[in-house]
Order: sequence, then structure tokens, then C-alpha cells
Amino acid sequence: MTLALLPSCKRNAVLQTERSRKLIKELLETLDNADVYAARKEREIDSVKAKLPGNTEEERFDIYSDLAIRYSKYNVDSSLLYINKACELASALGNDSLSYTAKLRKVDLLSGAGFSTEASETLETIPRESMKGDLLIVYYNSWTEYYHNLYSGSGEPQIYQKEYRNRYNIYRDSLLTVTDSTSQIYLRNVERREARVGHFDEARRYNAIRMSMIDDHRSREYARCLYDRYMIAYYYEGKIKGSDIEDLLQSAILEVEDCNYDIASLFRVESLLYDMYEVNSAKKVSDFYYSSLRFLGSRQRLLDGGEQAIMINDRNSRMLQKKNNDILLALILVALLVVALLVTSLIINNSRVRITRLKDNLQRSGRLSKEYVGVVFQLYSSYIKRLDVFRTKIHSSLKKGQVEQVIELTSPLGDFASEERKELFHNFDSAFVDIFPDFVDTVNSCLKPEEKIVPKKTEILNNELRILALIKLGIEDSTEIADLLHSSVKTVYNLRSIIKGKLAIPEDKFNKIITEL
Repeated sequence: MTLALLPSCKRNAVLQTERSRKLIKELLETLDNADVYAARKEREIDSVKAKLPGNTEEERFDIYSDLAIRYSKYNVDSSLLYINKACELASALGNDSLSYTAKLRKVDLLSGAGFSTEASETLETIPRESMKGDLLIVYYNSWTEYYHNLYSGSGEPQIYQKEYRNRYNIYRDSLLTVTDSTSQIYLRNVERREARVGHFDEARRYNAIRMSMIDDHRSREYARCLYDRYMIAYYYEGKIKGSDIEDLLQSAILEVEDCNYDIASLFRVESLLYDMYEVNSAKKVSDFYYSSLRFLGSRQRLLDGGEQAIMINDRNSRMLQKKNNDILLALILVALLVVALLVTSLIINNSRVRITRLKDNLQRSGRLSKEYVGVVFQLYSSYIKRLDVFRTKIHSSLKKGQVEQVIELTSPLGDFASEERKELFHNFDSAFVDIFPDFVDTVNSCLKPEEKIVPKKTEILNNELRILALIKLGIEDSTEIADLLHSSVKTVYNLRSIIKGKLAIPEDKFNKIITEL
């Protein structure tokens, strides 16, 4: 859903609560442990897979359905694989009830992931007159969520928004007539309806009822309630308090722990932290958010995040430009100071103190230069990643017929991101070697004679040397290095292990040499 951002000053004010600060810290720590939660998720899924093939075909259907549900917010491709298996099995059994159940689950998955055409085609194969009891509730709910995703998604033409919303209202009202008034589906839809017409207190009352029905306060359902409560204030009312931000942060923490990679709450947290100029924290959230979206494989979420990625990239460019201006001013001041000290040294015999100060300033200038190279490299890498997302959005628009709006931005020429990466690496390698001309020789002097690293004739540095170069610039985390080099974390770990095996000196001595070079 594309939403306007609140003014920075307002967000700064509401976030300054003690609990908000603690929750931000807890969220960042949770992101650090994301691999632990992913491993737990995989173990849970493997325990279900171990039950296959099952004693009966009905049991196998249940296992396929369970796997599809467990994968639904974790990996769309795997979820589709198992729901398709469930559909095929139900069809082979000739069991219409199981077949309709599987198809409706498939519709919800396709719709949520942005495959609206495929979702619609599947829905059209399900006869309304055959829907009875619980199946009718699921049927109306699927149509309701289908049209909600259409009118709230960023990839749909504006001219269709009103029609999609009208159809959403029709199916929502039909759903409410057949659904138990104490169910989560009923309460959530009424809550959304009340918020939309401006009855915010009533919407919060329904939300409170939903939350009171959930015993597990670490569950995905509880996280959704917290997020929905935040959206009443943010999206519908347009006025948020510190407690609303706390709800959002708590929801994000629970979603990360649950490996729910369809993480709507992190999308909001990312914007909040950038607006607060908490750049390092925002970058950490942003990196996890977009990597989780790529793993999830949801086309809709990638499209929804595209516009925000462009805005954030523009904001970062302005911030970087300001930082560059500050560095330039500092370098000019250093240069002026050097000239002044040199002139003074010719006049005053006792200039030891001034010479020492000059040396310190020159060292500071060198540190600034290193920082500048690192910052520019990170910006360029971020640009490539955002370019991939933006191009995906353009492609999607073209497929929907928006040719006149984007034809000038498309091109049949090659892989631009690949070319940008080559240029990025070339520029980085050239700048780094200019600043540290003895870097390659120094590295090789620490390696076994037969293990020396020799780049190809077409390269200045290879990936092994680039990893060491980034470590030299203070970037030591393997995940961040992998992101900058556009490779997997496993590849970075392997290369670092290979380098360690080539050393002719102790590792701590080698690290000290690289750091102090």
C-alpha cells in the first residue's frame, strides 16, 4: 500500500519515549538473530515434511496444505509448490470439498503475492453455488482480500481503484452476513470498516476485542492486531502517539521472530528511522527488509517497496551530498592550515608544536579520505539494488499496458545492473589502489609463496582482495560485505576461509598489518 509519510518533526516527537527506544534496540538485536529464527523455521517445516507420504491420501492432503501455510509468509515459491500438490491430489481423489479448499488457499497466496491475474482465474473456476458453510466464508473472504489487495496495491492504474474498492465493499458485506460475529475475520473487517468511515474509537474497540481473544502474545495473530492498531492511527486517523509507535515496533519484532517475511511493519519502521536520521539503524532495517522480500518472492511487496526505495535513495543522496560538502570544507581548512604552518616554520625556529599539529591534521585528512571511499561505495551499491527494484516496477507497468508512461525508461540492451556492477568494482578498485598503492604487495607478503593472489589481466582487484579492501575500510561484517559485492554470504565466508588458509603468518598479525597499512 502506498502511503504518504508523516512529517519528520512529528515523528521525531512521538518516537522519543523510553519504551520506544528500548523496542528499537530490541528490534535491532532481533535482526542480528534472524538466522537463528530462520533455522528454527526450517526445522519446524522439516518435521512436517518427515510425515510424508502419510498413511492415507487425505492425510497427505493435510500435510501438503500445512506446508503451504507454513511457507506462505516465508517463501512464496515453496508455498505454491505444496498448494499445487494439494490441488492435484484433491482433483485425483474427486473430492470437490478438498479441491475447493485447496484452490481458495491458492487464491489467497497468489493474491497476497501480487499475482492478481492468476488469482482471478483460479477464483473463476470455483462455483458460488457449491459453497456451503465454512467454505462460503472462505470463498467470500478470498474475494474480499483479492479486491483489497488490488485497490491498495501500488501497481494498479488509478482509474480502476474506485471500481476495485466498490467490489471490495460488496464482498466484505457478503462476508459479514455469513461470518460468526465473534470470529477474527468478522472483527477485523468491521474494525477496518469503522476506521475507514472515521469511527476511530469504535475501530479500536473491535481491535481490543480481537487482542483479548489471543492468548499467545508472541504469535503472528497478535502481531497483526498490533499492526492494525497502529494503522488505525497512522493511515486512517493521520495522528500517531508514542504508544502507536510502540505497537508498530513490537509487531515488527514478533514478525521477525516468526520468520514472517511479508513484513509490513518493517516497511513502516524503515521510514520512521530514516525520518529520524537514525541512518545506521535504518540501513540495518532496510537491508533486512529487502533481503527478506527477495527471499519471500512476493511481487506485490517488491512493487509496494519500490517507491519508498526511490524516496529513501533520494534522501540518502542529499544526506551524502551534505556530508561530502562537510568533508570538502574540512579538507580545504586542512590545506590552509598546512600552508600556514609551512610559512610559519620558515619564520619561527621553534615550530615543533605546529609541525606536530600539522601531522595530526594530515592523518585526520587520510581518515576522512578512507571514509569517503567507503561511503561512496555503499551508495553506489545501494543504487544498483534500488535500480533492480525500480526496473521490476517498470516491467510490471509495461505488462499492464502503461506503455506511454515508461517506454522511454526501458531498453532492450543487456543487463544494466551487471554493467553497473562492473563499473562500480572498477571505480572502487582504481580509487582504492590509488590511496593504498602497496596494498596487493603487502597482502601477498603475508601469504605462502605458492598462494599469492594475482588478479587477472582485466582486473585490478579480485573478490578476495576486495573483501580485504573492505575490511581495511572498516567493513568487517560478512553479511554487509556480501551485500556490497552482490554475492551470497556463504561465498564471502568461503573466500575469507580460503584467505585464512593461505596465510604464512598468524591471523591476528595479518589483521593488524591490514588495519595499519
